[in-house]
Amino acid sequence: MLMSRWQTSLIKPLSLSGKGLHTGRLVTLLIRPAKPNSGIRFFRRDISLTRFVLANPSEISGTDLATTIGEGSRSVATVEHLMAAFAGLGLTNTEVLVDAPEVPIMDGSAREFVSGLMRCGLIEYPAPARAYRLKQPLTVSEGDKVLHLEPAKSQKIHCSIDFSSSVIGRQSIDYEAGIDNFLAIADARTFCHARDVQAMRERGLALGGSLENAVVVTEHGFLNAGGLRSPDEFVRHKLLNLLGDFALLGAPLMASLYAHKTGHRIHAQALQKLWNDKDFYLEEFYPEETYLLRGKSIFSPSFIHTA
Repeated sequence: MLMSRWQTSLIKPLSLSGKGLHTGRLVTLLIRPAKPNSGIRFFRRDISLTRFVLANPSEISGTDLATTIGEGSRSVATVEHLMAAFAGLGLTNTEVLVDAPEVPIMDGSAREFVSGLMRCGLIEYPAPARAYRLKQPLTVSEGDKVLHLEPAKSQKIHCSIDFSSSVIGRQSIDYEAGIDNFLAIADARTFCHARDVQAMRERGLALGGSLENAVVVTEHGFLNAGGLRSPDEFVRHKLLNLLGDFALLGAPLMASLYAHKTGHRIHAQALQKLWNDKDFYLEEFYPEETYLLRGKSIFSPSFIHTA
């Protein structure tokens, strides 16, 4: 998440429609402004317009090929790309209404969420925004999958993957929080191997998956006619997922992260450790400077307003 001195929200609502990656259902998404100190709230408007799920680590309820928050009829799945868009643009307060059990997958990345939010523009409230400093190192691992966090003065991430598929192979990327750096990875799409598609569908997953919202890898290349958006699109997408999951903290985390072969489950384990033992791991502070506007030339003049 980008760090700003002030809390933000949308200037006007944003409505988007698309297919749910796992349910295959058509989903309408409405993102609307919210007051200061509201946080990110998800509503299942097909169920209730009064009950909501507040996006935070204690609400994580599923990590099977996506991050789900909330329980039962309140649950909303596949929140990671949208949460990455919020974090990448520094949006701290908003209400998200969906009429299905998951956020639409759009093109498989955060690109359409980001472009829509930028068209709407953000407003800065005269309310201080908090951030977190990591106080103690934390490591979560499963075999050779490792997520390690170290205290740092800014947010930096080293993300790497290692797949047996020669088409994907080993890739790594270094990232430092900033608008330009975020936009460079926002269009990285989710991906899978063609041989795994049937197994996922037998489990009731990826029912809405297609070449329009995922990169499908074969033994020798891709089924997608357009190929990749960048040579390292696979690791960029893994980084995007990491940013989206960590956005559930609700504030920027000043830490150095090393993520090797991680996924939603390991991210959730780390987030819940941080959240459940906040006093040990996290120090809350209020930034005295604003970093949100770095690289502002890429936005339209109306992107940021002051309340």
